[in-house]
Amino acid sequence: MTRRIVIILLSIALAASACGGDDGEFSEEFRDSFMQSCTDSQPEAFCVCYLDELQERFTQEQIFRVVIEGGEEPPPEFFEAALACAAVLDG
Repeated sequence: MTRRIVIILLSIALAASACGGDDGEFSEEFRDSFMQSCTDSQPEAFCVCYLDELQERFTQEQIFRVVIEGGEEPPPEFFEAALACAAVLDG
């Protein structure tokens, strides 16, 4: 799962880095890019949930910063968001 999250986040950062969501919402380009990348390896329901969880916890700029400056693994908060979705979808 770690590798998938990194790949998803890197893909969206590269594809949508010039597009910013100034109002706290992710830009349409960011959302589209995220969904395209995520659904390549995950069910759509998970991707929608994960995107919503990320938007509640982070700004678009914060996600870009993590991807660009981050190391091998995303921060624990990214995993917490993914686990929240896994729990909802499995439950």
